[in-house]
Amino acid sequence: MSASRLRVVQVVRMLDVGLVRVAWSADWAEFQVRATGPDGRVVAEYFTDDKADALGTAAHMLAELAERAGMPA
Repeated sequence: MSASRLRVVQVVRMLDVGLVRVAWSADWAEFQVRATGPDGRVVAEYFTDDKADALGTAAHMLAELAERAGMPA
């Protein structure tokens, strides 16, 4: 999936934890959920055609990143 075809829906960044981004691709008709660690490396990536599923997965990924960083979710 090309980055130029994505429209950002939601971005949440926590310092020392990482970033979770939800983007929509009209070309592929699906959402991409990507979690990156504080160093910028991709930790997890998920694709779905359901917005509620994408946002729920993003919340779960953010909680997992916080837990890995030693922060209770």
